[in-house]
Amino acid sequence: MALIQISDPENKIETKRVFSVGIDLGTTNSLIAERNNQEVNIFSENDSQLIPSVISYSHGKLVVGDTNNLHSISSIKRLMGLTSKDISEIDFDNLVIDSSKETPLVAINDKKYNAVELSSEILKHLCNVASAHKNQVVDSAVITVPAYFNDMQRQATKIAAEIAGINVLRLISEPTAAAIAYGIDDKQKGNFVVYDLGGGTFDVSVLSIHRGVFKVLSTKGDTHLGGDDIDYLVTEYLLDNFPKVRALPKVELKNISKKIKHTLLKNDIAIDTKYDIKFSIDKLNLLINPLISKTIKIVKEAIKDSSLEHNNIDSIILVGGSSRLRLIKKLLQENFSIKLLDHLNPDTVVVQGAAIQAELLSGNSRDDLLLLDVLPLSLGVETYGGLSEKVVLRNTPIPTSASKTFTTFKDGQTKMMINVIQGEREDISECISLGDFILSDIPPLVAGSARIDVKFQVDADGLLTVSAKEKTINKETSIEIKPSHGLTPEMIQDMINLSNIRAEEDKNFRVQKEHLVEAERAIYAIEEALKEDGKELLTEAEINKIKNSISKLRDAIASKEVDLIKNANLHLEKTCEFYVERRMNNSIKSLIAGKDINDII
Repeated sequence: MALIQISDPENKIETKRVFSVGIDLGTTNSLIAERNNQEVNIFSENDSQLIPSVISYSHGKLVVGDTNNLHSISSIKRLMGLTSKDISEIDFDNLVIDSSKETPLVAINDKKYNAVELSSEILKHLCNVASAHKNQVVDSAVITVPAYFNDMQRQATKIAAEIAGINVLRLISEPTAAAIAYGIDDKQKGNFVVYDLGGGTFDVSVLSIHRGVFKVLSTKGDTHLGGDDIDYLVTEYLLDNFPKVRALPKVELKNISKKIKHTLLKNDIAIDTKYDIKFSIDKLNLLINPLISKTIKIVKEAIKDSSLEHNNIDSIILVGGSSRLRLIKKLLQENFSIKLLDHLNPDTVVVQGAAIQAELLSGNSRDDLLLLDVLPLSLGVETYGGLSEKVVLRNTPIPTSASKTFTTFKDGQTKMMINVIQGEREDISECISLGDFILSDIPPLVAGSARIDVKFQVDADGLLTVSAKEKTINKETSIEIKPSHGLTPEMIQDMINLSNIRAEEDKNFRVQKEHLVEAERAIYAIEEALKEDGKELLTEAEINKIKNSISKLRDAIASKEVDLIKNANLHLEKTCEFYVERRMNNSIKSLIAGKDINDII
């Protein structure tokens, strides 16, 4: 939100505008723009607003945007935030997998670079393009990321910007940026689906927009589905059916495929007389139907996750150059019968929204806009017994904060390990560990007496900080989570689907674990009590009776049968009732011994 400026109306002080830009860091192409006086200016290079996200080596340095270089690297965004283990199956030119290194590298001219370094070069180049037009250095930027970028991928994007010398005001999702552009231009209110099919990624978000507040209700996507995949299908068809193209270099053949695709956006036939190619719209639709149908399925799943019905959605916003395809519009209409919003340029609508947000956050605008993204997966901590205790639930709008209170398991416990996890399952082994830290100097109290508040804070960029405080002494420890695991949208969706499929299994697992923990706590408490005053308060027969009940509970724990554990635990409690009563009486007796009645009342 823009801050309110308070000044004397008699003093007309001109405030200097900062040069704040919006950046669409795309898989295939990137854009940079500034909004000023309600107008968005998209900066061009070589008469094109679309600056190719390709990197090559020329004259002793890295060069951005040269698509004619046969050794250029493209789609580097697909590697952002992923580890060598994550991308071992990805087909990526010049990719170097070194088992001794966590981050995958890309070889360019015998030198190796990671995705963050190469992305920083693209960002730096974009800022140089903007600076050349304005003759002014870029002060700050809002950068867009795919809606399903996880913490590590967002962090990698932010680091790339910092390396490029950019002050990042906010990372926002690409579909949300598009909705901002439509929401501001058309004063829209209601619920919207943002269908974003770019060169290399597909994202869909369901958003609620009301009185300047943008709230993402659900998101889904596929980081390996886009216009590049359509070009590949066309290229393969050309190679199989038109002999004259088979000797062409890979880059030239791909350019022909793109030209055919673009021609068929409005025409029914694409003809290339040089290579005797005749390509119909029907043939294109047949080739790409499986890919487009996959996007329709993802849209349906996103709407279901949002808890909205189709008739509650006002419009579907089309984003990304590939969304111009006629088959997409046809299938969206057939499946949803919802109005399509496509009058803004789908190639530039994302950067327009980013530029609008940059103007607001930099203080250059007096408009008031609140943007709420959501968490793709639940966040929580590991509790005793290997259980997941969720603190912030999936699809919670961010920025957000939430806390829960925990306690100690053993008497005199002075340390606690806080393991922060991400996922929907009850078993922590089925979730992702994001990091851990130790809260020390806990007062050595009786088990269950300490009160530890664990607080989760997720900022507007989706980055997480976790802190833990022991309330009696105000001892606090915190950690900023920089996850060591990259999760693709497919992995995230698999985790959610598995959680839904195994909901009943997880419920039973949690019940079993809770009874196990309760039983172990009971055994621990009673055995510690027996060590302290068992011989003083009990006969040998009574001690043996209690120990026999403990033994039966241990056998029940070993069986892992919930009913057996529950019954054995109740039996132990009943067996120990007389012992608990004697301990209480003994405590009261020791409390009042030697004291005057007036001191007690």
